[in-house]
Amino acid sequence: MTTKTIFNMDISLKTAAMKKARAEGLTLSAVLNLILKAFVKNELQIGAFEKSIIIAKEDIKRGRVISQEDLFKKLGI
Repeated sequence: MTTKTIFNMDISLKTAAMKKARAEGLTLSAVLNLILKAFVKNELQIGAFEKSIIIAKEDIKRGRVISQEDLFKKLGI
């Protein structure tokens, strides 16, 4: 049984991934399934620093940030 998953990605990343997958005789769907299986089996690790950068970029994109001035006020600096 399969399910469809929709998520956002940079168009240039998708294009490059599809091109590389095709060159290796795979579909992008097959590559993503392999990656997710490896992640679930703990065979693919995302470093803590890299994970923090990804989360921070998403926070910025979604406007979940405060200014440095507001941060200093909250910290009483």
